[in-house]
Amino acid sequence: MLYLSGSIKPLLRHERLGWMLTPDMGNRVPDHGYWALDNACFNNPDAFDLDAFMANARKRLAYAGDRCLFVVAPDVPFDSDGTLRRFDTEQAAVRSLGAPVALVSQDGMEVEDVPWPQIDTLFVGGSTAWKTGQESAALVAAARRRGKWTHMGRVNSMKRMKAAESMGCDSVDGTYLKYGPAILWPKLRGWLDQQGRQPTMVLP
Repeated sequence: MLYLSGSIKPLLRHERLGWMLTPDMGNRVPDHGYWALDNACFNNPDAFDLDAFMANARKRLAYAGDRCLFVVAPDVPFDSDGTLRRFDTEQAAVRSLGAPVALVSQDGMEVEDVPWPQIDTLFVGGSTAWKTGQESAALVAAARRRGKWTHMGRVNSMKRMKAAESMGCDSVDGTYLKYGPAILWPKLRGWLDQQGRQPTMVLP
């Protein structure tokens, strides 16, 4: 399983460490490691600007598109129906970037709700209780059966990383390294060294 750090520390290196970028981050894509582009809708979904997002994505993909795991289509946090409507409206534009497209799952979303042919990645979102529960586990299992990449967001503890791994996620992201990286990096590196499940999908 890969850990995509939302805190960009280019000097940190590990075969299972990558990066989670957002449009409002000024960071250039690091010159090593896989990365993904989130949409920054979690904090303020109404502020999402599709044109600005697309321009930001194109710039980063032009630099390191061969290492991009997925681009997250816009969503509505904690709103399954709203997220699916928004995905239906805007996923074609995101797909035109040429990168794998991720749908964010939300509380109450069921396997039959997901437009599986239109997604490449299932991004497990929603509330903490829901994302680590049986409903999310069922979505991850369904995605894996279909050969989709599976990812869990907001993973900032070893306990939650292990929960994501047990669910079958290929990657997670979080800001675990943002505060106290000198102390936290050895802990994260140790866990990455110990966990042995290989990704189920061929990486770019």
